[in-house]
Amino acid sequence: MQITKTIRVLITFYKSFFFLNFLVTMSCLFLFWEYGTSIFTILLWFKLSILFLTYFFVKAYKQREFYYYQNLGISKTILWISTLSFDFLLFILFALLIYKIK
Repeated sequence: MQITKTIRVLITFYKSFFFLNFLVTMSCLFLFWEYGTSIFTILLWFKLSILFLTYFFVKAYKQREFYYYQNLGISKTILWISTLSFDFLLFILFALLIYKIK
């Protein structure tokens, strides 16, 4: 499968839970901005737990849609690893950006 098609399929999958994760990320980053590095460990674990809950919610709610992605040649493992790591990486990058700015 071409890389551009794979990326498009991953974006399609990520759209289904982007809004929730974006809200959690922005609220965590706001708290990090307000309270500084003393709260970062709590926010990190909170973000990881939300990703964990998102995994189980989407897995149960969109169980039949995984056949679509498997027919396109992308396994569940690749879907989850790529989207959740991308979301977590964005969180870390934005947190580093806030830390550098402040």
